[in-house]
Amino acid sequence: MRRVERSQSTEPSILHKPDKAGKTELDRVIEHMNGPDAAKAFDFARYKESAVKLELERLFHGKCAYCESFYGSTQPVDVEHYRPKGEVEGVPGHRGYYWLAMDWNNLLPSCIDCNRRREQKAPSALIGSIVKLLSSGEFDRTRKMSLGKSSAFPLAAEAGRAHGPGDSLLGEQRLLLDPTRDDPRKHITFYVDRDNLIGLVLPKLVAPAAPALGQPPNGQPGNLVALAAQAGVSPMGLVSIQVYGLNRLSLVQARTKVLRDLEFILELSIGLAEIIDEINDETARKTALLGGAAGALAQQLRNDIAFYAKIKSRIEGFKRDTLAQLKRMADPKEPYSELVRAWISRYLS
Repeated sequence: MRRVERSQSTEPSILHKPDKAGKTELDRVIEHMNGPDAAKAFDFARYKESAVKLELERLFHGKCAYCESFYGSTQPVDVEHYRPKGEVEGVPGHRGYYWLAMDWNNLLPSCIDCNRRREQKAPSALIGSIVKLLSSGEFDRTRKMSLGKSSAFPLAAEAGRAHGPGDSLLGEQRLLLDPTRDDPRKHITFYVDRDNLIGLVLPKLVAPAAPALGQPPNGQPGNLVALAAQAGVSPMGLVSIQVYGLNRLSLVQARTKVLRDLEFILELSIGLAEIIDEINDETARKTALLGGAAGALAQQLRNDIAFYAKIKSRIEGFKRDTLAQLKRMADPKEPYSELVRAWISRYLS
């Protein structure tokens, strides 16, 4: 997950365009919720407009706001409501944040796996311990879990939850990260270890490290908050990882592949640097010999030195290309760029 500045976007005017009667969708949904048919679902439409999808795609570079996967090549984007529009999971009687269904600040692009609830394979691990990927591509410890945001919007305390358009949102103690409101780096981090390449995302330590603690429960954000407090990690980080499914198997596999690509590029760059050093040593040796040589030997030495210079220039070009590729992979437009940034920060700082 990467921080994104919503101020860099232009709010699509279609979200608040009035209909023939002069009413916006916000006007109509408020009337509906206060009318005799309030029990019936309201047919929201504005957030589905192509202008909304296009602006979200531009702002997030065609990536899921939560996991940074490209969604365009495999699936249509889900226009995700950060605060759910129709109901709130685990809060009986809450009718959803219906008044925010067409609010630009409440809309995010999401891949299907982060947004829709379904059974996924995830690592079976204690807080503070690390699983591995087997040669088969599976976790060495796995369990199936119900992952995906759906209508979840957990708070640290229900007392401050907004229930209608007149209620303030400022009192809500949010437990889910929104990359346009929060800095994900303060709450989540990536596991970066060259001896155990696995693309896991972890809740960030906010207190002295605790010993490995219990298994994250399947759901129940309240339990996760208590577990985070014991482990000294960010509760928002831990809850977000769980709810969005940021360690689901397919996603970890994709991020691990990126780590392997990074390692290959690094090893290639190191190998090229070593060859350049060898060429420099040999060039220095030939240059020293040239000082006492004459005739055909001197000419041969000059030819060798020129040849080494030519080869060195080519190899230096390849080395620049490898470093440029690392820079490209860390570009915000690329998938899993925040993972790449973390890897670069760890090994190339």
